[in-house]
Amino acid sequence: MGNNRALKRVTLSALLLALCVIGANVKIMGSIALDSAPAFLGALLLGPWVGAFLGFFGHMTSALLSGFPLTLPVHLIVGAMMAVCMFVFGYIRKKMGIDRLGNTIVSDIVAYLINVPLEIPLLYPLLKGAIIALFIPLTLATVANLVICEVLYVVLPQRVKQADFIVSHG
Repeated sequence: MGNNRALKRVTLSALLLALCVIGANVKIMGSIALDSAPAFLGALLLGPWVGAFLGFFGHMTSALLSGFPLTLPVHLIVGAMMAVCMFVFGYIRKKMGIDRLGNTIVSDIVAYLINVPLEIPLLYPLLKGAIIALFIPLTLATVANLVICEVLYVVLPQRVKQADFIVSHG
């Protein structure tokens, strides 16, 4: 029975990785893409650590497909921040209760704050003038990815969200 759960967990992780790659091809204003919605969903279904991996992988795939338009160092910082964002998002939901509206709002706001206002100062030394131009597209992409994640999570069958389907949120 344990192997069946592990197989389901690995299969879902692989599916979400594939969706990150597909989302990386859905571009919004250059290199910003819908690559993080599956990572947000992975943080909810598989836990913060898997979400962090998916967030980093999703961003780096998106950047690679765009030819690293902001340079590799910038995209490594963004990827690391995506990992932090997914981890915190998943951790909040795991600790506070995954299905409560208030917790959903808190985790979404915190994810936005990490992904946009906290990330931009880290990128300023490398991008300087271009940083202001990123604020609106990054905000739009973050909100779009969060909305897609939350809608998908709501419409998933309850059995998919239960621990007996996907082990635990560890």
